Amino acid sequence: MYSENNLWNNSGFSSFKRRIDEQLQLNGFDDSFVDDETLLPYYRMGESETYVLSALGCTVGV
Repeated sequence: MYSENNLWNNSGFSSFKRRIDEQLQLNGFDDSFVDDETLLPYYRMGESETYVLSALGCTVGV
């Protein structure tokens, strides 16, 4: 059996989440600032990483 968590571990979502986490850490946010439940809706809607980071209050590329 696969849990939902295992299904997302080998997907584009895991890469998306990792890149978001890296940018948040570079901007001084704690790595536990966002969780799957927060990021998954953005991922499913196809939002860009820049948009998501901006929505979370993280400045990117400024």
